Amino acid sequence: MTENKKIVEILKYFISEDFFFSLIVVAVTIGIMYFIKQYLIKKVAYTSKSTQHRNTLIGVLFNVLQYLVVLAAIIIIMKLHNVEIKSILTGLGVMATIVGLSLQDTLKDMFSGINIYNNNFYKVGDMVRYNNEECDVKYFNARVTKFQSVKTGSTYTVCNSMIKSIEKIKDKRILTFYFPLDEEKEKIDRCFEKVVERMKEESKRVRDIHYESINEISEKGVGYEISYTAAAHKAEEVRDDLFRISYEELHKAKLRPFRL
Repeated sequence: MTENKKIVEILKYFISEDFFFSLIVVAVTIGIMYFIKQYLIKKVAYTSKSTQHRNTLIGVLFNVLQYLVVLAAIIIIMKLHNVEIKSILTGLGVMATIVGLSLQDTLKDMFSGINIYNNNFYKVGDMVRYNNEECDVKYFNARVTKFQSVKTGSTYTVCNSMIKSIEKIKDKRILTFYFPLDEEKEKIDRCFEKVVERMKEESKRVRDIHYESINEISEKGVGYEISYTAAAHKAEEVRDDLFRISYEELHKAKLRPFRL
């Protein structure tokens, strides 16, 4: 008889409103989780045209959102079944404190990662100076950053909490040619305008380039400036292209700058 009563109670539970609403909560939670994973994370975070830096942070935030959705579902189901939540939360609070202490370094890295993003220290694809070397930022997430040395190709994986400050190398560079005071300005202008045209046609590495004309006049001579923009790790190659084309055009125009 006792076993029969247990079976009856179980059957009653399966046809009760509590069980029905619990199923609805589980189904809705699964739906929200699927939406977050398939659409928000895969479609929005990792396939958008935003920078990889931003996409990584968005992905982390959506992952946190998943945990919050599951937590909310558990609390709702416990409420439906009249489970005492306060005592459980007290126990969870103690457990969270213990886990928090054991994960102190991890949490520190994550907060540092958010700080790096919010203050725009760098993003994936930037050139920075790390450990006295010029490096590409190859990867970034909430916990770690990977730098790759331009010179040696070595990769450094660094905890974000270890990065207190860093030098970001600018993409825009300036090259100045100096000529004697009595050199004809119009002739120099025509020469460098040709240099800029050729750079735009021949150098695939240069993003933008402008002839700025005179930027300095002194007793030593007149400085003529060309500014160009290129990815930091390609800047030296662009500089070599600019030197080569400038030499060819200056030679044709019979112009001789005396220093750079």
